[in-house]
Amino acid sequence: MVSDENIKEITHLIDSLRGYEKELNLTKYNETEKKVFWTILCTISKYQKCNISDVINFSKLSRSTVYKTITKFEKENLVNITQSGSDKREFLIALNK
Repeated sequence: MVSDENIKEITHLIDSLRGYEKELNLTKYNETEKKVFWTILCTISKYQKCNISDVINFSKLSRSTVYKTITKFEKENLVNITQSGSDKREFLIALNK
């Protein structure tokens, strides 16, 4: 069972996440697009880099969905995509500040 304390903490975390979504102007995106964004952010935070394959593997979303979303983010200047210097087949994703 979920305790009252757990419910309060989860509610606080969800409220915080919604606040960050507003602050980062993510409210216009659907839940799948937000999942891609948060996956990119968490991957960069944990591994200091992120590529499209990382997002597909960690998010469990289809390649098509991830690619379309990242392309949309790039057009809207939310992310920057660059070709890896070490592997020309790999494209790295960075968050724009």
